[in-house]
Amino acid sequence: MDSGSKPIFVLALDGVPYSLLKRLITDDVMPNLKSMVKDDHLRQMNSVLPSISSVAWASFMTGKNPGGHGIYGFIERDPQTMEVYVPTALNLKSQTLWHYLSQKNKRVFIMNVPLTYPPQQINGISICGFLGTDISKGTYPAEIGTELKANDYRIDVDTVRARDDLEWFISELNYTYDKRTETMWQFFHQEQWDFFMLHIMETDRLHHFLWEYAENEDLTWTAQFIAFYHKIDRLIGRIADILPGNMEWMILSDHGFCTLKKEVYINKWLFDNKYLKFVTHDAPDSLHDIHPESTAYSLIPGRIYLNLQGREKNGRIQPGLPYETIREGLKNQLLQLKDGENESEMVKAVYTREELYLEEQSIKLHPHHSHFSNTLDPIYLAPDLLILPHDGFDFKGTLWWQTLTEKGPVVGTHTYDDAFMLVKDRALVKDSFSIVDAMPTILHLMNIEPPSDLHGKVVVISNEY
Repeated sequence: MDSGSKPIFVLALDGVPYSLLKRLITDDVMPNLKSMVKDDHLRQMNSVLPSISSVAWASFMTGKNPGGHGIYGFIERDPQTMEVYVPTALNLKSQTLWHYLSQKNKRVFIMNVPLTYPPQQINGISICGFLGTDISKGTYPAEIGTELKANDYRIDVDTVRARDDLEWFISELNYTYDKRTETMWQFFHQEQWDFFMLHIMETDRLHHFLWEYAENEDLTWTAQFIAFYHKIDRLIGRIADILPGNMEWMILSDHGFCTLKKEVYINKWLFDNKYLKFVTHDAPDSLHDIHPESTAYSLIPGRIYLNLQGREKNGRIQPGLPYETIREGLKNQLLQLKDGENESEMVKAVYTREELYLEEQSIKLHPHHSHFSNTLDPIYLAPDLLILPHDGFDFKGTLWWQTLTEKGPVVGTHTYDDAFMLVKDRALVKDSFSIVDAMPTILHLMNIEPPSDLHGKVVVISNEY
């Protein structure tokens, strides 16, 4: 390693809320974590909007919001063709932390981080995470994937089967986690790493399927929930024992969690309120079924797109004042959206693309500007409106649904403002910060000058003990 630089270990716990950790520490469920928490070392952190794993970890790895890196959801559409695709690492429009470190000749290891598939060449090892489908094709160097598959390494738990069989799910969750951490330690001891990152997806999966049961203190599933956090705490204890004294250590999550009250099928509302029309009388099953006379449609989670001329394939809304007027009217209507069962408000805020993704950048783009024709610009895919739901409501992008709301087998959903960050032996700023600030903070801890175009800021108060 270069003189003056410092190595760092990053442990990512997907979907783990700050509020949950505080409770588990108080209840002595996580004594190893408790021993690390002093003063301002553990802080609540915001996610990014929308608060889903692929978007949040893209912000982590680039130090930019979606307007800079171009990832806005698990699925995306090409507005010129209305074809739908799954964004991958190939769709990132900005340099990642590991590529930047590789350029600095730092040795890098990343394991299970979302949006690292297909694997890219780095100065080290990359093992893909969520959205990768075949581990034998999900690693760099490629031969590592073949070895992992032979050892029954899993990228993720089957969340479809989990909906029908919770006992199987818990068994598979623990197996996947055990295999992941066992494999991680093998690589950790191979050499001295400058940057070493382990991402645990199993916490997110645990919360999606057990959160409400644990919150209601269901005897069977609460025990399984707590048992898994005992395992996480044992991992933290082992890391604390093994890390060399000069190695920095960050632990963080990407979003919070709460009980899922209702799934909200917002395209149903758009259809009922004449914003969305279809060319077929049967249930539409693709964006190609959207009628050219439509005003708006939605993609998961709560991303609203207006049928804008010059951007959408069949765009009819004129840029400028017509666009602004329609968008403002739709925004105001969405803010009034309530659960028909109990009249509780479902929408906390509705943001425009400019409010969320442009304010930190040096340029301001507006719908009537020619930038919309540049499909390489990451702002090109930004939604016209984004819904921030009240906690407990999950806005879906399913094109056709019979009802506006539904309660299904998934019992936990994401929140925006309850992620966390902990840096061992480092105080963090008291001001609000977000996952976008992780990359500049990591580079600061490593004593490496960050790129000049990052959106984030350093959130450790000092680099000194």
